[in-house]
Amino acid sequence: MSPVGVGVQQFGLIGAPRVPAVIATAITAKAQAIQQVERARNEWQTTQAEAAKKIAEAEGDAKSLVTRAQGESDANRIRQNLLTPQLLELRRIENNRAMIDKWNGQLPTVQSGQGSGMILQLPKSQ
Repeated sequence: MSPVGVGVQQFGLIGAPRVPAVIATAITAKAQAIQQVERARNEWQTTQAEAAKKIAEAEGDAKSLVTRAQGESDANRIRQNLLTPQLLELRRIENNRAMIDKWNGQLPTVQSGQGSGMILQLPKSQ
């Protein structure tokens, strides 16, 4: 006996193939989940980079402050070694000379008591 039936000579689709809605929803959900994971990973990396930058800046500031303090300490030590009684006396004399040069010749018109908080009006000289 010979086979009975229909012989297909050509098969074609009219229009684009369509997947069931359940499968399309699953594919979309998976793509969104992957994008969310990538976004979260990028945000985490950005946060880590910003934290590392702040730490580096803080360490740089700390080293700068330590270096500045050491420099000031060295400068103070040098100044201390340079101070002599003669130099101090010279500075005192220079300060007195500067006060004399600035004086306009007028005597004070008000005098305060020592620690009493009392202020006295001095008589004007004529």
